[in-house]
Amino acid sequence: MKLLSTAFGVLLAISTLAQDDQIADGNFHLDKEYTVSPTGTIDLSLSDAKVYITGATTETAHVRIDREVERRGITFGQEEFSIDVNNSDGNLRIRERSYSRNSGIIGYYYERYEVKIDVPEGVSLIVKGDDGDFFIKNVNGSIEIDVDDADVDLVSCRGTRFRFKLDDGDLSMDRGRGSLDIDIDDGDVNIRNASFKEVIANLDDGDLVIETSLVENGDYRIYAQDGLVSMTILEGGGEFSIRHDDGRVVTDSDFEVIQKTENFMKVSLNSGSAKVNIKADDARVRLFKD
Repeated sequence: MKLLSTAFGVLLAISTLAQDDQIADGNFHLDKEYTVSPTGTIDLSLSDAKVYITGATTETAHVRIDREVERRGITFGQEEFSIDVNNSDGNLRIRERSYSRNSGIIGYYYERYEVKIDVPEGVSLIVKGDDGDFFIKNVNGSIEIDVDDADVDLVSCRGTRFRFKLDDGDLSMDRGRGSLDIDIDDGDVNIRNASFKEVIANLDDGDLVIETSLVENGDYRIYAQDGLVSMTILEGGGEFSIRHDDGRVVTDSDFEVIQKTENFMKVSLNSGSAKVNIKADDARVRLFKD
């Protein structure tokens, strides 16, 4: 019995030491300015963070990163975390370096991970990551985002090239022009006050709600499995070809029906030259003129 008590005491002491070491492990803080070109590229790769990127009348990129981890209980294994920041040729590259081997915890875990980056308004963004949320404002270069379970919110971004790939997350934009390329699995898209010349959208199980003007000779291609495709045309016009299986198509009185069968409908609006092709399996389609 005495030997068992001693062994338990040693195990408890080791667990306590491991707990004390791990509480501080994983914390990271950075507050620094970096030289970037007014039209450079910010290349960002990280996971599980709340990210705020704001364009401003600045000549540098101000990067603030705060990650705080708290663990209570028995922890084991090995974890490492760091951030690499490199700037060259007017561009800025930020990479998260995280490593975990046979790690785990029996108890309580809390993580606060926040990234704030102020950049020149004309920069472009390339973002990769897993979970998290991304809030982007006043960034006027091209924006390319490839994330997993994350929400993306764009405000007052005046670029002409947007590309998004999301698995389980939502996308929101309050404006847009130029080209838009969307590939989303299980998420919703809401775009307002846009004027895109080209749209390519692939959605599996989610809603696409978009308000846009149609540009002369514009090309708009939308592929949806389930959910809803809702287009509100602000200005311009064109021809709409809609192929569907079990979905329902609804248009308002501004659209002229050219052809209609069980699985196909063609309508026109304002005799414009834009081409809109919608392929909807079980998705509903709604077309409106503002």
